[in-house]
Amino acid sequence: MVKLRVKVGGSYTDLAIANCNDELHPIEFDAPEFKGRAVVRIKDFVGVTNDGSEPIHNGDYFKGRNRRFSFQVEGRFKREWNGQQIYFGTDFDRPVELPDGFELMLKVCRYIDPVVRASLTKEEKPWVLSPLVSSINTMSAWRPEDVVKLPSPPLTPRASMDLTRSASMAENVSGAVSSAWGFLGKFKRGNRQSVVTSSPDNSGHNSRSGSTEHLDKIQPAHSSLAPSEPQNIATPAPSEPASLASSATSTEWDAATKKKEEEAAAAIVEEGEMPLGQWRQHLDEDTTFFTGKPSMNTAQRRKHFQSEQHRKDFVFNKDLVYGFEFFSPHMDFNTFDIRLGLSMNVRKYLNNQPVRYTCRTLEGNTVFWAVEFELIE
Repeated sequence: MVKLRVKVGGSYTDLAIANCNDELHPIEFDAPEFKGRAVVRIKDFVGVTNDGSEPIHNGDYFKGRNRRFSFQVEGRFKREWNGQQIYFGTDFDRPVELPDGFELMLKVCRYIDPVVRASLTKEEKPWVLSPLVSSINTMSAWRPEDVVKLPSPPLTPRASMDLTRSASMAENVSGAVSSAWGFLGKFKRGNRQSVVTSSPDNSGHNSRSGSTEHLDKIQPAHSSLAPSEPQNIATPAPSEPASLASSATSTEWDAATKKKEEEAAAAIVEEGEMPLGQWRQHLDEDTTFFTGKPSMNTAQRRKHFQSEQHRKDFVFNKDLVYGFEFFSPHMDFNTFDIRLGLSMNVRKYLNNQPVRYTCRTLEGNTVFWAVEFELIE
């Protein structure tokens, strides 16, 4: 019986097996140009763990989300790079077989993401890449010493929400392409370490404008943008932690927040040079540190960085921690089936290779991080 094995690391040759859905123990790695850590989430995971333990089949992350996998990377670049130099996508070490109609799919892909680039000749190592700043699903940044604050204690329990999904024509086109070859990632618009983290419900989720939750579910939100700009879409606030229910006093709430700050400060001291600070269990889109202006949402950020000049003007600051998340509702890595109505298995096209997502320079001389999915006997 084949099982899924997922590896994460700072290079293609130094990868550690990830315990999928273990959000409290990200894989930590230290590459020549990037120090980071990562968590991989797989819906209905039944694969390999790095210590032989029982796999964590699911997590709260998937509740209310139309996603089959996600990976989240947080870390710091060791020197300055601009947005035109760093790419994200999929690459392979050997040629792959392209399904019928792939060229048409690539044309549609380039219509959706005009800055995507590809090299798919049979004589080369194929790749499909796009600038990281204009392609990744969620992007955020913060200072290592920053702590995710607990929300103010609620006066009354929050009512449950009925959320419906909304899809634009462009998203429908993107979804159709993803269903055929979506694992490539461009067709959608170390060791196991314990880190200082909040409880699952204290993950810092909020209603900040620009959240990527609109890719799964939608609710009305106000926006101060001009009518021609995409509308901000807010996410529902998280439920309260059991230990800090709606009846909690302000004193209890402040004490919990202070404890988190003290734990994060202690972690920074312990980390030494180039600390990463508090692990953020979940990410929200936040470009405040990028622009010095109110945060853009995902669609606005992607549109903004489609401009080559904007990418060149943007610089990754080595003093900030950057968070990135990529996810998809179509690819089931437990079986390598792409599911959207009908199902198609892509394993036969891969020439016995894993699917590898990578953050690298365009020419491939520098790799910042990689996530590898492979079915093994």
